[in-house]
Amino acid sequence: MFAWKSSEIRSLSSFFAGILNRFLKAQGAKFIVPVPPRKGKISEKGWDQIDELCNLLDYIYGFKILRLLERRTTQEQKKLDREGRFRQTKNAYKRVCDSRFARELKPYGVLPDKVWLLDDVCTTGATIENCANILKEAGIKEITGITLFAVD
Repeated sequence: MFAWKSSEIRSLSSFFAGILNRFLKAQGAKFIVPVPPRKGKISEKGWDQIDELCNLLDYIYGFKILRLLERRTTQEQKKLDREGRFRQTKNAYKRVCDSRFARELKPYGVLPDKVWLLDDVCTTGATIENCANILKEAGIKEITGITLFAVD
């Protein structure tokens, strides 16, 4: 994982997208909502691995990517303990504005009943839980979180 994220071994993105494709297709998944990056991450790191995965899942495998969330905060979570992560993520994400929300859904006509929420790493589950609650408030009935890695 760390070679992919930190050393930017981007060729691994295709490998991970292939694994996600097989799993998600077996589950009948169609719509994916990426967890948005921390503001400033792309300018610091040069890329967003979740966005790259979503582009591959869209263009190569045909999944529908709905960018319905945005990140409000710039604080990194990796240095926070469990309690700090839950406290920090409570207000870290929000639904995109109404016009962008409508634009994301326009090609599909309706708000899907079920989406898969994609993030790279799950440490405490705080990010997935917070983002899922926002999507439920937006009217999506079923949200399933999926990550590539879990950190203990």
